[in-house]
Formats: sequence, C-alpha cells, structure tokens
Amino acid sequence: MNRFACQYAIIRFLPYAETGEFANVGVVLACPASGYFGAKLMPVKKTGRITGFFEQLDKRIYREAMAYLRDELERLDELVCERGAGNQGFVQQTFAGLTRPREALLRFGETRVILAEEPAETLRKLFANFVEREFASKEYHDQVLERGVRETLRKANLREYFKPAEIGNDNLHINVPFVYQRDGLVQLAIKPLDLAKDEPNNVFDLGGHWVDRVRRLGKHQLLPERMLFAVRLPGTANEGARKAANEIIGELREQNIVVAASTDAAAITKFAAGASIK
Repeated sequence: MNRFACQYAIIRFLPYAETGEFANVGVVLACPASGYFGAKLMPVKKTGRITGFFEQLDKRIYREAMAYLRDELERLDELVCERGAGNQGFVQQTFAGLTRPREALLRFGETRVILAEEPAETLRKLFANFVEREFASKEYHDQVLERGVRETLRKANLREYFKPAEIGNDNLHINVPFVYQRDGLVQLAIKPLDLAKDEPNNVFDLGGHWVDRVRRLGKHQLLPERMLFAVRLPGTANEGARKAANEIIGELREQNIVVAASTDAAAITKFAAGASIK
C-alpha cells in the first residue's frame, strides 16, 4: 500500500498560561495527498485526569472549552469532506489555520510529520500514545512503584533482607516483590499497589481484587506474619476515585494489613526495619 505524508499536532489544555503546565487532550491529523482530515479528543465528560492535575480548576471550564473545540472540528471535517477531495491545498490550509499559535485554553503543539498507509488508524495510534498513554501499562506503573520502594529500602540499608517471593501454597498464592523470610517462613512482605486511577470503578476493580486475595489467603492461614501495602493514591481533586481508594484501604486494614502511602518512606522503613532486628 502507498504511504502518505501526514501532518499532526497534539492538542493541549493549558488553563494557566503563567505556569506553562498542560495536559494532552487530543490529536489532529491531516493528509493532503489523500484528502483526509481528522481529530480525536478525550470525552468531554471525562474530567478525572484534568482535575487531578489541575486541582483548583473548575471542571466546567474544561468541559466548555472541549465542547467548543469539538464543534469546531466537526465543522472543519464537513468542509474538508465537501471541498477537500482532490484539493490538497484546501486540506493543508485547513490544518494550518486550525493549528496556528493562539492564546487560548486549548492550544496545538508543534506540527509533526509522519508517514501513514491508513491516516485514520495512525490518528488512533497517536491518540493512544500521546493522550491515553498506552505505553504506560499496568506493568509500567507497577515497576515505577517497585523502584520507589526498592530505593527506600536501599537508603535504609534494608534492601538485602527483601527478595521477590511467592506467598501461599500450590493451590493459592500471590507473587510479592519484597519478602523477608526467616527459617524458610515468610515474616514480612511489602506489596506496592497503584490505586491512582481516573475512575472510581477502576479503583474498585483493582483494589477489590487484592482485598479478595488477601482475605482468602488469611482464611487459609497463608498470610505472612505482617504485610504492608505501599499504595499510590488518586489526586485529592478526584473525589470519587479518592473515596474508592480509601474504601479499599479500609478493607485491607480490616484484614490486619498495614497500609502506607507509596511516598511515605518513613512508614515503609519503620515496617521493614523489623527484618533487621529478628
């Protein structure tokens, strides 16, 4: 198949020009050679990530700005469909006019060029990467939290006591990255847990899974003597997700699990210090 040169720009929400901080909220792509013009935006009602980053922002401001841009993009798309077929110059002018520098809540990043066989599929992939951050998988976030706990243990000279291990038996077990064993028995375990999700339902899905695993291990007397969950929480502005995370934390504590923020080095160190005095 033929590959076409496409231009694209990342759409950024920048509510406070004074700080220069922004969040990627969409991508627009044009392919003059094929007459394609398209854009993909975050859902207008999905505000968790935005309010989590800009904690003092009224979400109505974001929703109104996104709704306005959505309507403008739909209008331009109709124009390109009517006048852009076989008119490379019109498609190019439409893209250039849309992405010109401006002082607004929604701005466009620098224009970039990419070769694509299917412009619409390329737009989807760009959106998944730059907005949805598909590269940042669950495994990616887990690794980031594990590195943080590992560094905390290293600074406290406790790293050597903790190794990855399986807790439980052949029929029921979990894998934990930081386990202290003495005489072949698990004494302490530290499990990082990322509850910093945009939606409460996602918090309940992940957190509920671990509550169930802990409860079942306890029922079969397979839990270690002491276990800590180092938890990454949603932003304080994301009230729904924050409440969900606190509910999960409460349920873990009901199972005699110690819970600390993943950034609370003092609490993690205090818990892990039990390995050095046994």
